[in-house]
Amino acid sequence: MELISTPNSSMKKDQNHNLALLWSAQAISQTGDAIYQLALIWLVLDMTNSSIITGIVAMSAYLPALIFGLYAGVFSDRLNRLRLMIFANAGQALTVLLIPLFLWCGYKNVWIICGLAFLRSCFNTLFQPALNSIVPMLFSRDHLVRINAILVTSGQLAWMMGPFFAGILLTMVSLPNLFLVDGGSFFIGISLLLFIKKPKNPNRVEDHSHWDNLKQGLLYLFREKPIFWMMIITFINNFFIMGPAIVGLPILVKNALHGTPSDFAFVEGCMAVGALLGSLLVSKLNGRMPNGMVWSIGLILDGITFSLVYWAESVEMAMVIICLHGIGIPFIMISRTSIIQIHTPNQYHGRLFSVVHLGVVGTTAISAGFVGVITSIISVKILFFGIGIGAALCGIIGLIAPSLRNLR
Repeated sequence: MELISTPNSSMKKDQNHNLALLWSAQAISQTGDAIYQLALIWLVLDMTNSSIITGIVAMSAYLPALIFGLYAGVFSDRLNRLRLMIFANAGQALTVLLIPLFLWCGYKNVWIICGLAFLRSCFNTLFQPALNSIVPMLFSRDHLVRINAILVTSGQLAWMMGPFFAGILLTMVSLPNLFLVDGGSFFIGISLLLFIKKPKNPNRVEDHSHWDNLKQGLLYLFREKPIFWMMIITFINNFFIMGPAIVGLPILVKNALHGTPSDFAFVEGCMAVGALLGSLLVSKLNGRMPNGMVWSIGLILDGITFSLVYWAESVEMAMVIICLHGIGIPFIMISRTSIIQIHTPNQYHGRLFSVVHLGVVGTTAISAGFVGVITSIISVKILFFGIGIGAALCGIIGLIAPSLRNLR
């Protein structure tokens, strides 16, 4: 895992060292995340056999981003970002380990699980802005697109290996044991983060209250119109996409295609395979196409491929379609992250990435609840068809608008 050459060999060595540690920590903890997501949704769906309750639980896991996601960005800009990441991972590990503990003690209450999912997400809300904000502090500006592309592959490999690993584990152990794997992955991730060489330019603490810091960050965002509108489209697109991805897919596999938990795991793994291919494509497009155009194309791919689910008649066909869908995900994530890191000052990164997290995770809560209700009324395949068209329209808007399309 090599960066491109830099004039300072010591700097290059430090950057490669940090990249290897950060990539490994993310790959391991996100593998646990993938297993957790699969286990949580299928556990609730199996306990209740209710798409509405499953949607509510999925929604609760993402509500913290809506409630205090913006303040998480303020903390990221005021506190030591690396320590905040370690604290957030420790909190997630301890919380997720309580789920199997309650189940083994006989407390098989879906609302206890719902509360623990909410608490775990509270810690995750602190982690994401800190991660995206520390990257420009650890790596040179010229390498940010490539660094982001490399780091995103850790997630794609994790979301590919996690479901496949879960599918294999479920043939040997019960579902609650999967939560133990997730908890252990966070502790391994923490041990790797401890060895990251600290940035020489720590984040500057502004001498204002937390509320003033938040207002300054939002005012800066409102002034930067292309970034602002990219955020708005992110909100809309994620409302279309994330609910079907989190709640719709297990309902599709279980109810429409009559699949098993292992089938669902392999469908999720195929999405990660596509995302890995997409990351390689984005890396090849670096410098040849504006990041704004890459982002817009990703939104279109994201939507069109979800509409194709309408024609899925088997688990195998769904796996192929979801693999194609995964290709568009890194087009969106890598280009959006790079645009913010390149076009905005690092002192605002925590707050800006908290807005991204609010758009991605916060609207997931609303979308998951919506999907849980709507799939109790209409076919899940019809839902995918309509939602996909709406998501693709977001990308068309991005291509039409020059201020978004031409963002480097």
